[in-house]
Amino acid sequence: MQADFEKQKLRPFLSIRWKLFFAISCLIGLIHLAFSVGFLKYQQASYRENIQHIKGEQSDSLDALFNTASVDLEKVIMALAQPHSHESELNAGSLLREIDSHFVKMSFNNIADSVDLLGPDQQLIRHWGTESNLDSEFLKGYLLDGKPASGFNCQITCSLFTVSPVIVEQQTIAIIVVQKNLQSLLQRFGQEHELVIGMFDQFPNVANFDAWEQQLYNFTQTNLNIPILVRLSENENLLTVDKEYQVSAFDNEYLISFNDSVVGNQQRVRWVFINDISLHSILHISSIKSIGFFGLISLAISLILLYFITNLISHQLPSILAMSQATGLEDELVGNLRKTGDRKILDDELQQYDRHLAKISHKMDLLRKTESDNALKLQSMVHELNQTKNFMDRLLNDEQTVILVQKLGGEIIALNQAGCSLFEIEDFNGLTYSEIFCSDLLEEDGLAALNYLYLGGETLVKAEAQWKNSRGDIHFLLWVHALLSVPGTIDPVILSICVDITEQRKAEERLEWLVFNDPSLINYNKQVFLEYLPFAISRSLEKHKILALLYCEITGIPSDINTQNTDLNDKIFKSLSVRMSGCLRQYDMLSQLSDDHFVIILEGLSDISDAEIVTDKIIFSYNHSVEIESEEYFLDVIIGASYAPDHTENVPELLRNAEMAMFQAKRKNISFYSAVIAEQ
Repeated sequence: MQADFEKQKLRPFLSIRWKLFFAISCLIGLIHLAFSVGFLKYQQASYRENIQHIKGEQSDSLDALFNTASVDLEKVIMALAQPHSHESELNAGSLLREIDSHFVKMSFNNIADSVDLLGPDQQLIRHWGTESNLDSEFLKGYLLDGKPASGFNCQITCSLFTVSPVIVEQQTIAIIVVQKNLQSLLQRFGQEHELVIGMFDQFPNVANFDAWEQQLYNFTQTNLNIPILVRLSENENLLTVDKEYQVSAFDNEYLISFNDSVVGNQQRVRWVFINDISLHSILHISSIKSIGFFGLISLAISLILLYFITNLISHQLPSILAMSQATGLEDELVGNLRKTGDRKILDDELQQYDRHLAKISHKMDLLRKTESDNALKLQSMVHELNQTKNFMDRLLNDEQTVILVQKLGGEIIALNQAGCSLFEIEDFNGLTYSEIFCSDLLEEDGLAALNYLYLGGETLVKAEAQWKNSRGDIHFLLWVHALLSVPGTIDPVILSICVDITEQRKAEERLEWLVFNDPSLINYNKQVFLEYLPFAISRSLEKHKILALLYCEITGIPSDINTQNTDLNDKIFKSLSVRMSGCLRQYDMLSQLSDDHFVIILEGLSDISDAEIVTDKIIFSYNHSVEIESEEYFLDVIIGASYAPDHTENVPELLRNAEMAMFQAKRKNISFYSAVIAEQ
């Protein structure tokens, strides 16, 4: 009877235990299920995003590859056609010789595969390199504007070409076509990105080998990839561009995508990319399996722990309830809880007061710190105002500095005594800046900058101007114009400060004249070269131009001439100096650093390719022998180049870079090397 009574007492707790166990088990299962579904969606989204990222990188790399190849072909066209664009005696014969001298270098450097020289009637005069597949009808669309144009041609084999007419006295005397086969470019691109790429004409209507082979150009590994395309056309009824297709073939997973773009002279090009994504697919599936396995282990461990916890609770509850009923501790427990609650409320209030006091103390510290910072700022402002006042006092009392205030329209408001004395003005009312300072003598850059300031495009500009006084003396003036807002007025004003730099300019012109007119500075004058180079770099930076430094070494001189016959050695290098000077402009500088080393400064270049044209002329000039005292000497020249400001603005670094480039060319057994080639 007693045993039945005990079972009757425990039955409600056993029921509660299992109800609690099943309820929490369902909650844990739902949490694991939600986590698994979310992780699966995240993996799928990451997988798609990775695929899109790969395709974007491939497209960008392909565009960059063909842009680089197009730029190289355009440089070749410019080197062949533009140096003779103003020579009236230019004819097809001179172009033939020019192309003959450059084609070997282009082929050796893998810049172009073929060059065609056409007449004005687009008839072929001569062909260099691989077989040409361009006809005159195809080229007509690229010769409409008379400028170099690039495009793709897939009549026999696909190639990238650039075509340019050679115009003399507004008459087209010849047409030059330079081509680069796409097969090598596509193979290199495929090896770098571990994929296969090709060009196709259009999607075939049926899924067979012949249909795909008729539409593909320059496609590598045809025997392997055409079955994949056939499998794709069997699975898909309609193929479109800008969409990814996944195909299983040869126990691998392949991602296929098509791209349709317009290049060149509105020419449409279609690309097909085939990428082996088996490894990506395996990693994706492995990650899903791993999270599923660990999820099942986590669920099993959670259920086991839940079972032990609910079992422990179910066994403790009957004992606690029996003890409370037997000893009557329930009332005492309630009283203790009330006392504990009152004590807890008091402790909470004390803690709240402590927090308020801490906040007040913190705010007081912040106020004291802010007051200290404000005092420091006030002292700093007073110091800056005093410095500004002292500077303005010195500026106003300086008899060599001109201060002028003008409106946005150019009307002069104020002019100090130094300005009135320098510019011989007694009354400036009604005069404008351009009227006083002879706008016809303003440099174009300075006048454009000042006009831009008048329109509100800038707030601070610097410009140089020339001014002629009544005696005919020309002064070089450095102006700094600042746009200022005057309190209490609507329109701003322009504060102009002028310094006379005539003596500085005369010294610079004297140095420049000595460099270009003193015959003693051509050879063995390293000191003048080192003094002139920083000035040339600064002038190029001011005019936003490029300066090229060419470091040349003459090779092939017999050793017995250098050691035994000094007069003959001098005659040889004098002849070489004259020959190299003939390849330069009038204001380029040539200096001899040692017996067999020359340096050349090329200023005012718009592009690095301009320096490469000069180096080609110098190298070509050494193809002819030097004849001294009825003896012929065949010499070679090795050139290293460095550019400012692209590489450096420091004189020692510029010299060191050019010399290192020359040694690199010597080590590679080539005639020319520059830091630009090293960066590529």
